[in-house]
Amino acid sequence: MKTAVALMVGVVIGVVIWWLGVPVQWAVVLAVPPTAFGVLVSRLPRATDVLWTADPPPPASISTAHASTLASRLAEAAEDPRRYEDRFRGRLSRLGIDAGEMPDPKTLAEKLRRVE
Repeated sequence: MKTAVALMVGVVIGVVIWWLGVPVQWAVVLAVPPTAFGVLVSRLPRATDVLWTADPPPPASISTAHASTLASRLAEAAEDPRRYEDRFRGRLSRLGIDAGEMPDPKTLAEKLRRVE
């Protein structure tokens, strides 16, 4: 719709220039630049449009809870190998970490960083 209006304005500019006594060819040549500019402006997205988005979640809300829970569960699993088998081995294998036995904490941290 905006493009059609821009084209109509271009035609009106050409007709007005022709009525002022300019030959038709020159009226067309003089009407093309403002018409092209109007079409260009009508086709571009508006730079002033506001993109409303929600505020980002506050940092360290849910991730801190997960990290502290993971740390306590890893501490429990280090004391009881059966808990490691029950809680972590399947989950780590789904992440692509082969862990037949409880890995060294530094090694596990490095593997989890690579998974992220």
